Amino acid sequence: MKYKLASLYRAAYKFFYNLLKEYFIKKYRSEMLEGACRGVAEIAVECKRIVESAKHRLVLPLQHSFSDNNPVIAKYGCYFLCILFIGLVVKEIKDKVEKCFDKFEVDLLYKSFSNAGGLREQNSYVEDPDLILANLGLDEHLCYRSKHYEVSYKVEESDLVIGQYKDKESDMYHFVVLGDSLGEVVWDSLGRSRAVEVGMLSSLRVFKLLDKSLVAGVRERLAFYKNEFRGLRAELA
Repeated sequence: MKYKLASLYRAAYKFFYNLLKEYFIKKYRSEMLEGACRGVAEIAVECKRIVESAKHRLVLPLQHSFSDNNPVIAKYGCYFLCILFIGLVVKEIKDKVEKCFDKFEVDLLYKSFSNAGGLREQNSYVEDPDLILANLGLDEHLCYRSKHYEVSYKVEESDLVIGQYKDKESDMYHFVVLGDSLGEVVWDSLGRSRAVEVGMLSSLRVFKLLDKSLVAGVRERLAFYKNEFRGLRAELA
């Protein structure tokens, strides 16, 4: 009897192990971009991975997709998502790993940052951007310049900028990731927000890349995501 139970247990374990293994292989097969390849065969494999990863349109889902699992992010999470967006882009370049996060993974990160004191869980108010970056393992690579900058600020090459827009009609504020030009939106968590469409840029939040070796790669990746986001905006029009 014990032998039969043990056999059944091993069979059940093997079945569910293989099931989970297959799931995670499919889910994460496009994530790892592991540096330079050696030999023609490895180059072919790496190119295939890059093509697959290009199917991942953006590193984070849009804000409205959180309405069922985290309504606070869906309603108030634009600044948090912008910080997470630039942090994950820097992490992609630093670690040479490409990953598209889903809403459940972002929700787990949100709760962990809240528990660490980086933000308020009840309203998504960001208490400490640097603590969020530290929890992402980026404290030696990226930092928040603790000041609200005017829109006349001259962006430096190592700066990553989040812009605060004000909707002229409702007086509501919304944050987006900006590019080299302050009028250039790299990513808007709402897709096509009214604050950007009919409002005005009111202030800036500036993050500084401390590791200069990452600057070119991060700039290139942001340019890629800007083009991907432009296509998404066209679909939402």
